[in-house]
Amino acid sequence: MDEQSRVALVGCDSYEYEEVKKALDESLMLIDALSFVKPGMKVGIKANLVSGHSPDKAVTTHPMLLRRLCELITEKGATVVIGDSPGGLYTAAYVQGVYRAAGLSDLESGELSGKVRLNQNFEVKEGKDPDAVSLKSFVYTGWLDEVDAIIGFSKLKTHAMMGMSCAVKNMFGCIPGTTKPEYHMRFPQEHAFANVMVDLNEFFKPVLYVVDAIDGMEGNGPTAGEKRHIGAVLASKRPYALDMVCASMIGMGINDVQTLLVANERGLGPANVDEVQIVGSYSLSDARIPDFKRATIHQSITFEGGTLFNTIKSKAVKFAYATRPQVRSAECIGCRKCFETCPAKAITMVSSRKAAPKNKTSRIPEIDRSKCIKCFCCQEFCPVGAMKVHYNPVGKVLNKLSAR
Repeated sequence: MDEQSRVALVGCDSYEYEEVKKALDESLMLIDALSFVKPGMKVGIKANLVSGHSPDKAVTTHPMLLRRLCELITEKGATVVIGDSPGGLYTAAYVQGVYRAAGLSDLESGELSGKVRLNQNFEVKEGKDPDAVSLKSFVYTGWLDEVDAIIGFSKLKTHAMMGMSCAVKNMFGCIPGTTKPEYHMRFPQEHAFANVMVDLNEFFKPVLYVVDAIDGMEGNGPTAGEKRHIGAVLASKRPYALDMVCASMIGMGINDVQTLLVANERGLGPANVDEVQIVGSYSLSDARIPDFKRATIHQSITFEGGTLFNTIKSKAVKFAYATRPQVRSAECIGCRKCFETCPAKAITMVSSRKAAPKNKTSRIPEIDRSKCIKCFCCQEFCPVGAMKVHYNPVGKVLNKLSAR
């Protein structure tokens, strides 16, 4: 097996410093992860800071893990820049608020002062990649050009469109926040959008990927689901084998996570977890959580042969597994975030007597299904989790069965 695709899987029960230090240090040592670091280098850590949530919500990369990684890098004589582009305005004021909410402000002080900083460069640049499958031209966050090497530090969560948000999906944060909906509109189909994620990883080529899976998120992820203790830290030099292990831990496979499927089609990733070399103190069987709640059901719906019967079967399965975003009126606070982020302009705000008591305007989103591209931006960026993944009745039954 390719040593570059080796995945370190180490148990870690909490975010207490000593436990984090032991687990992260072991995972990085097992794959010789930091051998690239040289004195005088500037290393960029692309964290998962999708929105302004506190660390205990399991939405963002935990600051204790980031602290220890920064310590290890700076001990080698390098400096660190931590950054991301959350959903929303890519401006100093907005992103600084996300840094504070995510508990990262202290990383610039104490022993790390002068060695670690949170990104303050909000320049946007244009990129071109003739070898890309989907994303041949794009805009990206300019701070990535300032660093000598990139480390992706993601959080293990469910995702309504991609099935799972982890190492590969984390690189979508290279796209400026307000531009993200445009890319959903450009690539509304899951397969094409998954290729966008793979294109970004192949363009920026991070030298290391680390996953915070101590506490992950299940259900209505990646921002409004439920925190679920998983108890692991993972690391690899390549993202696709790493995500395959993470997917297996939460009961998913290549047909459930589109980024894994397209990576395999492109000859970049494994077809199943048996093709991955896993090293570390935590076995995959011990790490698995069979009842992990999914955001959506992703199943293979290809039937061999072009017969009428197979065509009917295919359409029936697509109908059964169909999902869509739907607001829960009693929870909606009328903030208009979904209205503002919808790339298809499929949402209008209408009056409702069922709006939540905190909804001062009593206006809730109404989705024009003829325009909706099912990108789930509204669900991902809803600050209170009022926008849900909705299944038809058949899908609800299948979802419960798949979680058993």
